[in-house]
Amino acid sequence: MAINSNSKNTYPEDDFPHMVARMKEKRFPWLYLRDESQKVALAYGALRTPHFYVFDRSRKLIYTGRGVDTPRDTSKMTVNDLENALREHLAGKPVSKPMTNPIGCNVKWEGKDQHWMPADTCDLV
Repeated sequence: MAINSNSKNTYPEDDFPHMVARMKEKRFPWLYLRDESQKVALAYGALRTPHFYVFDRSRKLIYTGRGVDTPRDTSKMTVNDLENALREHLAGKPVSKPMTNPIGCNVKWEGKDQHWMPADTCDLV
């Protein structure tokens, strides 16, 4: 599933209706939900859109981060971290790289500048 936590007031182009249209245009196969309060984004530490989270059957987080290394131009992609994590997990192996730095636009926080991020965030290596 995908969850839109962006403030509709901070950056209207990333609001839920615009992203629903994008979902349909791109034919993404997952459910799309709305986090109006932004509590879900804060609870999970979402930094970017998209920021992927993969959980096992026990709901243990096994991967978090980016989908691919070049999301703006996937023809230049050299690594698909999300696919690798899913493939390894489904093969019964531990995820070799359980955390990557998500790539995308900041979550648009209510009442904040569009580039604001929570103070406890950091760049991942």
